[in-house]
Formats: sequence, C-alpha cells, structure tokens
Amino acid sequence: MTAYSIQSPAHAGLQLSGTLPTTGAVDTCPTGPNVQMIIQGPSSASATVSIPLPAYDGQAVTARSVTVASGTVWSVPMPASVYGPGPVTLTWSGTLTASSVNVVAVSG
Repeated sequence: MTAYSIQSPAHAGLQLSGTLPTTGAVDTCPTGPNVQMIIQGPSSASATVSIPLPAYDGQAVTARSVTVASGTVWSVPMPASVYGPGPVTLTWSGTLTASSVNVVAVSG
C-alpha cells in the first residue's frame, strides 16, 4: 500500500519523485484544490486506474476509469468537489512496470 503524498513545487520548479503504483485497491491519493495526479505510462501495454466517486442522492456512482498507454503521461485533476474529501483508494490494473505516479499541488 502506498499513501501518495502531495509534492508542492516552488516557483523555481521541482524535480518530481514518482512512485510505482501497486496492483489492486491499496494505494490512496489525496484530493483538494489544485491537486492533480500525474501518471507516467508503463514500459509496454497500458495501466488503468479506477478512481471512486462518492454516492449521489444515496445511489452508487460508477468509478472513473483512466487508461494510460505506454509512453504517455496523463494529468488527472483530483478536486474534493468531485472525489470527496479524500484520501481516495485507487484500484490499479494492467501493466504497471516502469510506470509512476506523482501527486502535485500548485498554487498561484
């Protein structure tokens, strides 16, 4: 299990330090204003992350699914207004070899 922590770059920048995601529903990600998850695709095939959404009016809502292909980088905003107060438990599947996750918050 990995609890992703927020990296906050200064105005001069920050070299990101990625974390290899864990297969299954074990990693957690914070939510909040200006928080985004940056996902580096795996070395081959693709990786998929399922991000749970809170129930609406007592009804379950299907999780958001993001598939990241090999050689691509995705930025996924993680606002609490969409995903709840966090942290949320992510479910990873597919090929995770050489993929990485960074959670970044950038303020003005």
